[in-house]
Amino acid sequence: MKAKFILFALVFVLTSCNKNEVYDEFNRDFTDNRWESKDVKSFEFENMQSEGVCELKLHFGHISGFQFKEVPLEVEITSPDGKVETLSVVMKLIDESGNDIGDCSGDICDVFQTIKTFDTLEKGKYKISIKSKFDGPYLPNALGVGILIERKK
Repeated sequence: MKAKFILFALVFVLTSCNKNEVYDEFNRDFTDNRWESKDVKSFEFENMQSEGVCELKLHFGHISGFQFKEVPLEVEITSPDGKVETLSVVMKLIDESGNDIGDCSGDICDVFQTIKTFDTLEKGKYKISIKSKFDGPYLPNALGVGILIERKK
């Protein structure tokens, strides 16, 4: 039994390492699976060295069978030089056939969508804020939102 546990732990560690990953964070702080309209999720990180081409991906977690095909979001990126870029993003969740686009396990789905490609990800501190632009007081069945920055392969 102990050997199986060690083997499982080793496999998990080896498969979870992504050498192309610059930054990855996911915020699950949604009460009752509701993303309140006034709730802005912010992510701050420091890029320690200048990187080549990198992709900024949005990560959205939701309950399987989501009732909306897409979710409107606003993403604000503050770069190390203080410049602010605001992006309007439509996060696609359901395809034309009515199937979940994301990776679903049980009743939980995770969708990743590239929203920006950096020709060079400069060294320094970044802040990325994400706000739901859903019409209504809250977006239901939301499990979390995050960002993933990866070096382009």
